[in-house]
Amino acid sequence: MVALRIALFGFAVAGAVPAMAVVVAVPPVPGAASTAAYGINDAGVVAGTYTDGQGSQHGFFGTLDGKYTTFDAGTGGTSARAIDDRGVIVGFSNADSGDAAAQPIFERKRNGDIVGVTRQGQQLFGAAYGIESAKNRFVGFWWSSNLHQAIAFRGHDGTWKEDVRIHDVHQASAARGINAHNVVVGGFFRPPMRGFVLQGRRLTVVDHPHASATELEAINDNGVATGQWVDRQGHTHAFLYDVATATFSDIGVKGASDVFAYGINNKGDVAVTTDKGAYVWCATRAACPSFAK
Repeated sequence: MVALRIALFGFAVAGAVPAMAVVVAVPPVPGAASTAAYGINDAGVVAGTYTDGQGSQHGFFGTLDGKYTTFDAGTGGTSARAIDDRGVIVGFSNADSGDAAAQPIFERKRNGDIVGVTRQGQQLFGAAYGIESAKNRFVGFWWSSNLHQAIAFRGHDGTWKEDVRIHDVHQASAARGINAHNVVVGGFFRPPMRGFVLQGRRLTVVDHPHASATELEAINDNGVATGQWVDRQGHTHAFLYDVATATFSDIGVKGASDVFAYGINNKGDVAVTTDKGAYVWCATRAACPSFAK
């Protein structure tokens, strides 16, 4: 996301998170140089990516007691981005390349089978970021070589189904989260980077009031989204966003300069990654996954 000035469009700022909020460290994958948490399901299972000593990325999932399963979805590095309640994971391989046009999108089935996501019978390249359990719908973006542009999409059961139409002028878009009510959140680059909520054909643009850039990352079935905003110094800050009331609440991690909020489950637990490590943020201790207590 780029540091460009954006305006506030009538959104309220809730301010601090609940006083009883708890931040729990995600145990690093054994032997990893770094561990990032991206997704969390209602059972408290976390999915994400770890980097080995050679700088290559690999997928993992498991509970907060550090009982992990690791996997690779292809060559060139694996980024596991979201996990649903059945244990289905979406993401992309060739993640080490940093080239969206060369990143095969995958869905990892509960039995461990890796399925390449296809569009019109052809492997789709780009990224998958979010998945919901009710109908096995997932979202992300695919790279159009013809347009040289990232295009937001919805998929189902390993297959692209339709593009997510952003009814606003933009240069690129990515759908990052979807819930059981088919509400989609994400971001588009106009510039600057702006968050969006799409309910049917109704598009709501979301700009954090203090930001030079904003993006939404996930949304649960209660209509609470996660995301981050970038300040003018280039630091990233995480937040919760209540779609019904259009209010923001900050998510902070003590000692971290850059905080990214990614997946959120229906209990309100959030997968958070920072410059200090990976965490799960919980509104209260009781809401935290049992493995963290």
